[in-house]
Amino acid sequence: MEKTLTKLNELMKQHKTLLLVLPWFLYAFYLIVWAAPQYESQSQLIVKSSDGGSSFDPSSLLMSAGMGSSGFSNESQLVEAYIKSADMIKYLDETINLREHYMSDEADFFSGLSSSHKQESFYQFYLDHVEVSVDSASSVISLRTRAFNPEFAQVINQAIVVKAEEFINNINNNLAKSKLTFAKGEHEIVEQKLQQAKTEILGFQSKYNVLDPTAEGAAFQQIAFSLEATLAQKKAELSTISTMMSDAAPEVINIKREIGALQSEINKRKEQISTTDPDSSDTDLSVGELMAQYSNLQVQLQLAIQAFSSSLITLENARVETYQKLQHLVTIETPTLPDDNKYPTVVYNLVLFGVILLLLYGIIRIVLATIREL
Repeated sequence: MEKTLTKLNELMKQHKTLLLVLPWFLYAFYLIVWAAPQYESQSQLIVKSSDGGSSFDPSSLLMSAGMGSSGFSNESQLVEAYIKSADMIKYLDETINLREHYMSDEADFFSGLSSSHKQESFYQFYLDHVEVSVDSASSVISLRTRAFNPEFAQVINQAIVVKAEEFINNINNNLAKSKLTFAKGEHEIVEQKLQQAKTEILGFQSKYNVLDPTAEGAAFQQIAFSLEATLAQKKAELSTISTMMSDAAPEVINIKREIGALQSEINKRKEQISTTDPDSSDTDLSVGELMAQYSNLQVQLQLAIQAFSSSLITLENARVETYQKLQHLVTIETPTLPDDNKYPTVVYNLVLFGVILLLLYGIIRIVLATIREL
C-alpha cells in the first residue's frame, strides 16, 4: 500500500505539467473553438397604476436599508414568479418554439438541451437562461434572456414581456370586474326595491281612487272641526233662548232641529274617518285606515329612495376606486438586440478552471502524503 502511494505521488510529481496544463488547454480549446456563443437581451419593466402612480414608493428607499427585500411590491413579485413559472415555459414553447431552439445545431454538445431530456430538465434549462430580478428600492423588474443567436434572445425577451403584461392586466381586470359586478348587483337589488315601492304607491292610489289620503283626511278633519264649532255656537244660542222662551217655541224647536242635524253630520264624518262599514267592499276603507296604509307606503318609499341614493354613491365610488387600482406593466427599456455574445466568458472561466485544477492537485497531494504517513 505504501509503495503504491509513493509511486502514485512520484507519478504526479513527474507529470505535474501534464496533469495541470492538458485539462486546461482542452477546456480552453472548448471555450475558444467549440463552445457555442450565447447572446443576452435585456429589458426593464415596472408595474404602474391607472391613476399615474406606480409600485415605486419613495419611503422604501429608507425602509430598504433596514428591511432588505421587504420593500418589494407584491405586483412585481407576481410578475417575477409568473416569468419563472411552467405556464410561461409552455407559452414560449408553443409560440416561439423555445425547446427547438435550445436543441438546435447552434448549440454545442455541452451547452445545448439534450434530445433525450425530461420536462424537468427543460424547465431547469430555461431557468438557467432567463434571469429576473426586482430592485428593492424602485420595484423595477430587470429581465435578461439568453439564446444561441442575438435575434432569438430578443424574441424570447419580447415574448415574455408581452405575456407578463397580459398576465398582470388579466389579474387586475378580473378583480375589477368582480368588484364592479358585486356593486352593480347590490345596486340593482336596491333599484328593484325602489321601483316596487313606487308601484305599490301607484297601485294604492289606483285601487282606492285617492291621490293623497293624508290631504283628504286633513280636509275631513277640517270639516268636522267646522261642524263642531257650528254645533257649539248653536248650543250656546239654545241655552240663551231657553232662558227666555219655552221649549214649545218655534225658535227653540228650530235650533234643536239644527243641533240634531249638526250632531248627526259630525258623527257621520267621524265614522268616515275612523270606522269602516262592515258591509262595504275591501276598497271602501275609512279615511284613517287609508291614511295609515298610505303613510306606511310613503315611509317605505322614502327608505327605498335613501337606499338607492347611498347605493348609487357606493357604485360610483367603486368605479373610481377600481379604475385607480387598475395596474398594467410598463416597459421602461424595450428588449435589446445584442451585438456581441456575453457567454461563454473565456478569460473568467479559464482563470477559474486553472485555480480549481491547482486546488485539486494540491488537495490530492496532501491526501496522499497524509495516508502515506499513517
